[in-house]
Amino acid sequence: MSEFDIWNEKKKEINELKVKKFFKSGEIWWCAMGKNIGSKEKGKGETFARPVIIFREFGEDTLWAIPLTTKESSPDSRMAYKFVCDGIVGTAKLAQIRLISSKRLLRYIGNVSFKDFQNIRRLLIDLI
Repeated sequence: MSEFDIWNEKKKEINELKVKKFFKSGEIWWCAMGKNIGSKEKGKGETFARPVIIFREFGEDTLWAIPLTTKESSPDSRMAYKFVCDGIVGTAKLAQIRLISSKRLLRYIGNVSFKDFQNIRRLLIDLI
């Protein structure tokens, strides 16, 4: 069975979830991002998860999520933002912001600092 087939089965399970998630902008969550085509950030492991920053909520079921990576690289400063949260260096991949269902949120991790969130907001507005 391919990873795409496994992810499709996982999506069916996620779609059936009835549990409400309470989330807000600036929080970092593990998120079922899935198996993606091309260079989009994808999830890993059984749940196809990756950390994301919640950028904006649209009601209680939909949000913009910015995928995070801990890979060491020299990101284009217009399309990525490096920050530290609880001693871990992460990079927000701004160009890969996605509109997702809150059903994909798996587990709360923490919060990005107010200063970092404002910098991310400014860079994302400039990018758009």
